[in-house]
Amino acid sequence: MENIQKYLFSLFLVCLFASTSCNKFLDAKPDASLSIPETFEDIRALMNNEGQINRSFPALSELGSDDFYVKSNVLNARPEAERLVYTWTADAQRYDLQSWTAPYKTIMTANIVLESLERISAGSTSERDILRGQAFFVRAFAFYYLAQIFCLPYDVSNRNIAMGLPLRSTSDYAVEFGRSTLGETYDFIIKDLLTALDYLPEKVEYKSRSSKAAALALLARLYLIMGDYTQAGELAKATLEYNDQLQDYNSIDPALKLPFSTTNIEFIYYAFCNSGYLLANSRAFIPKDFYESYADDDLRKTLYFNRSSNGDILFKGSYDGVGSNYFAGIATDEIYLIRAECEIRKGNLDAGLEVLNRLLKYRYKTGSFIPYKDLSDEHALDLVISERRKELVKRGIRWTDLRRLVKDGKGITVYRKADDGVNNEKYALSVKAESYVYPIPPDIMRLGNYNQNPL
Repeated sequence: MENIQKYLFSLFLVCLFASTSCNKFLDAKPDASLSIPETFEDIRALMNNEGQINRSFPALSELGSDDFYVKSNVLNARPEAERLVYTWTADAQRYDLQSWTAPYKTIMTANIVLESLERISAGSTSERDILRGQAFFVRAFAFYYLAQIFCLPYDVSNRNIAMGLPLRSTSDYAVEFGRSTLGETYDFIIKDLLTALDYLPEKVEYKSRSSKAAALALLARLYLIMGDYTQAGELAKATLEYNDQLQDYNSIDPALKLPFSTTNIEFIYYAFCNSGYLLANSRAFIPKDFYESYADDDLRKTLYFNRSSNGDILFKGSYDGVGSNYFAGIATDEIYLIRAECEIRKGNLDAGLEVLNRLLKYRYKTGSFIPYKDLSDEHALDLVISERRKELVKRGIRWTDLRRLVKDGKGITVYRKADDGVNNEKYALSVKAESYVYPIPPDIMRLGNYNQNPL
């Protein structure tokens, strides 16, 4: 216990050094000796720390989405940085510090685990392999989220030009890491996930622990973003061989305050974000035009949303089962949508629509869903992208989808408001890649001496 407490204190110091604006802290370096576990149980405890590993995902992955709005009195009461984030204003002060420091804290935890496994020989081979695989997975997942926030949208044409992330691969903060290229960042994430696949188990007792299916699923998501639809489709197919279960929404009671449980059969990897004042379900209202895009027989309309006494549309359908800000993990419904989109993009319309229809059959009232068929290529692609938005609302995915649509030439100017969502001034996010990357927080810029993102 003493060792773990010493390590957690070190983590606190590192977070403090990375986030405070006080010179004496920013100019200092943490004592690396404080962060070295001494027993195998210490290592296991680090990877079992769900508060850090599973519940600290960056709020900016959802804050940029056009799937919610807040009232003007709420927005006006927030600090300038939050207002700039909400209004998509091109400004160096448009940032959320925790969206940088929390993932890097997870990355440091993973690095410490990997380094400690090289020093400490205790534990069975299978136990050690599982911890090693989990460390590679959580490091990759943290870098994935950081890339969606602090890097330009991925494009083959800019992978060797655009700036990537500082790819910190050691827990020693005396080692300095500059910004990699965008391509190096994505290659690093892929390498970590492929390495994780060699060690992760096929089955896990708790879905908050990563498995082979989780690594395959994240790879599928990554290759979809990169535009490699053959790879993404094959990885999605491989993921579903481990778990292809879908909830029948007809069996869920829409009167429940939280319709979805923490034992959701669709879970592949369980994680969520528990931060962001503007994201709280009591403040983040759903735009009426988005709500009305759901058909009346679509059960998601009553399972995902309800109305306040004032008629505002509230979100209640979090897949985390506890009503936090957004579900940041991976579930089978997303993988069906990845596979469907990849088939459609490759010209296999019948195959893609068959996958999509299988998912939607469980989302509509029994007997009401009419399967899609005989669509044009463009109509089928528009349909699956629309269904991604409707199915994966408040999952931290819409922002990434908007980013890749810009890259694919299908980007749209999206809008958000700060009142009732009907009769007020719109804030617009234009169709240009630079709009879809956040500035690195000023304190981090000063600490790391990094080149700033385009504004």
